[in-house]
Amino acid sequence: MIPKDIPKHEALKAMAARYPDLDPSAVEACITMFRVSGDLFGCMNGHFARYGLSQGRFIIMVLLNKSPDLSLSPSELADMSCVSRATVTGLLDGLERDGLVKRVFTPDDRRSYSVCLTHKGKKVIDKVLPDHFRRLAGVMANLSETERNMFVRLLFKVRDGLTALKTP
Repeated sequence: MIPKDIPKHEALKAMAARYPDLDPSAVEACITMFRVSGDLFGCMNGHFARYGLSQGRFIIMVLLNKSPDLSLSPSELADMSCVSRATVTGLLDGLERDGLVKRVFTPDDRRSYSVCLTHKGKKVIDKVLPDHFRRLAGVMANLSETERNMFVRLLFKVRDGLTALKTP
């Protein structure tokens, strides 16, 4: 849960009197990033819903679309999408049920299979991607190319700081 209203810098400074480790500008930047990320994910969910997709289903289809004539194993898809194999299996079940992907079993081992887009899946992703790219450009339209490049560099710096949350 992310608060709708981001605390003002002055309020954070006042809290810093009670909590000496509170860096007002760091907390304000982080909470703002959380708020915008939450808004972005919400908008993305609505965007994908127009096509009967979820973010997870879309990501699987994009990964399979990188090499439309090749197939990938569920474990490769899990690694590439940074989710568990169980999550990928659930996504594949839904995509297969909708006729967007198909499982191709290994001839010598029916327990092993790879996944590829169906003709219908290729048509869907070819319809979604141009609209998706146009909308992503719209999200970033208020930033110049220089600002976008700086933004990417800053996000990677933020990612490098995530160890502060991971260490006990």
